[in-house]
Amino acid sequence: MTTNSDNAGFSNRPLKLLVLVNLLARSGGTIRALQSIDYYHRIGYKLASFLDYLSYIWSVREGFKDVASVYRKYSILPIGYEKPVSLAHIAELSPKGRRWLYSVIGELLYRCNLSKKVLLVENYKPDIIVSFHEDLPYLRLTYELKTQLLAPAITFLQLPPFYGESSREHNIEKACLLHKAVLSGGSWRSSMDILILESLLDTSTHNEDRREIEALLKSLDMVIAMSKAIAVEMKRIPKNLVYRDPGYTLDDNALDLVKKVKALNIPRGDYVVFIGRPMDCRKGLVEALIAFKYLLKEFPTLRLFVIGAVSPKFESSAYSFLRRCLRIDESKVISTGFLNREELYKLVKGARLVLYPSHVDSFSFTVLESLMLETPVVAYRIPALEIYYGGVKKRGIWLVGEGDIGKFVGASIEVLELWRKKDVEVKPPRIRSWDDIMREEIELINRVLR
Repeated sequence: MTTNSDNAGFSNRPLKLLVLVNLLARSGGTIRALQSIDYYHRIGYKLASFLDYLSYIWSVREGFKDVASVYRKYSILPIGYEKPVSLAHIAELSPKGRRWLYSVIGELLYRCNLSKKVLLVENYKPDIIVSFHEDLPYLRLTYELKTQLLAPAITFLQLPPFYGESSREHNIEKACLLHKAVLSGGSWRSSMDILILESLLDTSTHNEDRREIEALLKSLDMVIAMSKAIAVEMKRIPKNLVYRDPGYTLDDNALDLVKKVKALNIPRGDYVVFIGRPMDCRKGLVEALIAFKYLLKEFPTLRLFVIGAVSPKFESSAYSFLRRCLRIDESKVISTGFLNREELYKLVKGARLVLYPSHVDSFSFTVLESLMLETPVVAYRIPALEIYYGGVKKRGIWLVGEGDIGKFVGASIEVLELWRKKDVEVKPPRIRSWDDIMREEIELINRVLR
């Protein structure tokens, strides 16, 4: 039920929100966006959405059922979508052929500005546009819809859109070069030649993209960083930016599930886990696999579970890397694919350690959920984890220098040795209540509308 405070200046009718969100990504950012959408729906906001370009391509390829199910659940009105220019005049394509064409060259068409917007609802006028992502395509779309629909617009930053420290950018670029080189499926030399060329091209457009991002952020009515760490990483902060400290927590459903899983008294297994988006080079899967090679020398019966959705081609390349370069038996590394939350919690609760060599984060659901399940974590000392978890070993988290695989291995061995001695202590962190976080979020939206 909406209240006057929920609808600043709109007490006589429900607030109309146009939400921009990537519903198909199985990431922490999408999970957090869906939490907000669920809350907006429950307090009576009328939601609409405009399907962004890449989500449209993925939906054409995979089917629209996932997007449609979310739209139905929250009564979201689809007002339009962004799509590639029609290529039907080139050849008579079957539906399968069109799906292939969109998936193969869809991103190229977008980069060449060969896209168009299709409006399904005429004269739709939202009270406010809310985007949940900081990617350049989302910032462009938010600005274009703000201009076209003459509505105020805000964007949530769930990761830094750029980094103020060149060393941070350099570390992320190195991690991505390593990831692409060893998981490319080709020779090391040919992979590196391609990647060096890619990095040169990326460098040539980097400053231009950053200037565009800064201009787009300034054009919006409010920019909401979802954690203090994002503002710290950006250094140069636009005047319209506010940050939350943090804007993340576990909702009541997740907390109930944590209690349920802990009550099962799942015994610790002889395994460690990697949690994240394995195909995202910034999340450090290759570094985790290299670290695991050295953990096996000290703990030969250990296994590694890699949790997260991967394509068949990517999984094949990862196992090839295990065999060719690391000389690890494939049976030692189990790729689970995507797990629902209960399956994930049970697997994490039984693990001795979470390997989390991520280079990017604003808060980290992975770390929070692991510590709530009393499973220790070894991670890199990046601002988000240092600010919100502090690297206090007695609380269950070990932080090491970013990219230092040797120290990452050393800290992991230290934790596993503590398990041998039965001397592991993990203290769940204190977290904000979900209602408190959402009241703050609604107040920020209302501030723009006043």
